[in-house]
Amino acid sequence: MAREYLAPLQAADVDTLILGCTHYPMLAGAIGYVMGPDVTLVDSATETAIDVFRSLTRHGLARDTGSLAEHRFSATGETARFEALAQRFLGPVVTSVDSLGVTR
Repeated sequence: MAREYLAPLQAADVDTLILGCTHYPMLAGAIGYVMGPDVTLVDSATETAIDVFRSLTRHGLARDTGSLAEHRFSATGETARFEALAQRFLGPVVTSVDSLGVTR
């Protein structure tokens, strides 16, 4: 399936591919394999997190390392399903999920 979806990008001879969906980093291994070693994969979520960290640090808003982190999760869809999947991938830090009330 990855070969089929990535064929147009291979045909375009791209050298960099931005993983712009939250699900794509989980598929980075397959995407990288299909695209080959000459294509750079960029995880947009990681790059965004790095920029947020830099901004928080620059403005003195970073969390005090002595305090415990508070994890809050929200979902636009069914919260129970998201919570189960989040616990599978993120572990026990996911104790509950709030609904953003967005309907599709």
